[in-house]
Amino acid sequence: MREFYTAIGVKQESGPFCVIKQGERVFLARTEQLLWTTLQGQFLEKDEIYPEMCSEKAGSCAKKAGEEEVSYCLRRLTNRRLVVKVMANGAEDAQKMLLKSSVVVPAAPVFEIAASAFFRRAFCEPGTVSSHDKLWRKQWEQRERSVLKMLGIFGDVSKYLEAIEGSQEALPKRLLKYRDVLEMYDRESFLRTLCRLHEQKMIGILTVQENEV
Repeated sequence: MREFYTAIGVKQESGPFCVIKQGERVFLARTEQLLWTTLQGQFLEKDEIYPEMCSEKAGSCAKKAGEEEVSYCLRRLTNRRLVVKVMANGAEDAQKMLLKSSVVVPAAPVFEIAASAFFRRAFCEPGTVSSHDKLWRKQWEQRERSVLKMLGIFGDVSKYLEAIEGSQEALPKRLLKYRDVLEMYDRESFLRTLCRLHEQKMIGILTVQENEV
């Protein structure tokens, strides 16, 4: 088993750099901002974090801070639960393990996600359906926009998994209109969708059920 780190919370859209976690607004120092941003949507081992920070646009700031300061900030953010550590066999396993026991939320209002940006994110990976299949792309967009809307109303992933497995009582009544959307998924495909949305920073993790991680 290996140790993977990822960021918790969502970035406030306007104003000073601020992370929102469980309704609390937390302001971060410069190096903490770089570290949190690097880990947003990613699951990295400890020795991967500093090189990843240095490879990004603000890499010169990370290099100036130094590896020792980054390690200090990692401990500090972990203690503040703005970064969590997950034990898993690989990054993908760590992501699924954490998401299935998390409360998540769209990182931005759904209406702010431009269609072109949405499609670029949805179809940039190898192995996806041809970009010429416009009907399939439209159906894909509608389904995942519906998932984002659902998560904006209610974000407890474990309850969605219960509903997909047959316990519709697990979800609030206001989500009943999305029943047809949930019926398109099984447990694994729903988790894969959440993983992709998380990787693309379309959703953020607000909190984690401690006894599950």
